[in-house]
Order: sequence, then C-alpha cells, then structure tokens
Amino acid sequence: MTNLALKTPVSDIENPLENAETLITALYKAVDGKSISRLGSFLADDLRFQLGNFDAVTGKEAVLEANENFFQIIDTMTHRIDGIWAQDNDIICKGEVHYKRLDQSELSLPFATVLQMKSDLIQDYQVYVDVTPL
Repeated sequence: MTNLALKTPVSDIENPLENAETLITALYKAVDGKSISRLGSFLADDLRFQLGNFDAVTGKEAVLEANENFFQIIDTMTHRIDGIWAQDNDIICKGEVHYKRLDQSELSLPFATVLQMKSDLIQDYQVYVDVTPL
C-alpha cells in the first residue's frame, strides 16, 4: 500500500490537512511499533531531529540510531493524537504519549511535534515532551 503522505508534498494537494493526518498516523504507527526501518522511510537524509531538551541530532543514520537507543529504554509506547494542523510544508500535532517502562510501570505525558517537510520527507523533526520522568 502506497502512503500518499510520502508521495505528495503537503503544499501540492487539494486538502493538506488530510495528507497531514495520513502522514502523522503512519509516522506514529512506525514509532509506536519501535520500527527503525519504517521510521527511516519518512526521513530525509540530512534531517535535524530533537527530542525534548536533548541535543539536536543531524543526519538520517544518526537520528535512527538515537531513536533505536531510546526505544531500548522503554517496553512500549502509544501515541494518542488530539490535533493536527498543516500549513504549507509544516505539520504540527499534539496529544499524549503513554509509556510502559521496562519495569512495567506506566506513565503518560503530553507532547507536541512540529515537522517541516521537504521533497516528501521530514526535513526537521522537533518533539516537545519532557521525558525526564522516564
């Protein structure tokens, strides 16, 4: 199944919000599944990624490695998306992420994500969340 969000820039379609919803749904399915290969399919080679107050990471391979390291410190996570907004090639979403830690205790945190798209891929990926309690 082809993902429309990966084929058509947000700014080039009739309903950018519909495309943004498709992209966010597929992106967070990959993240919640802790799938590095699926996550990689959304990312530009030269992207910038920042999670919370951690230092920004640049480059697809470095970003995938950082995500793989993060995935190893939790058992599972599930994102609930409460809102999605799109303008030009920018997509913003907010919601709540529910974590199950390795010790099986659980934690839910609010988050917001800002994506800048370029050539159908994520060029800048900023996640606003305080993961300190993890």
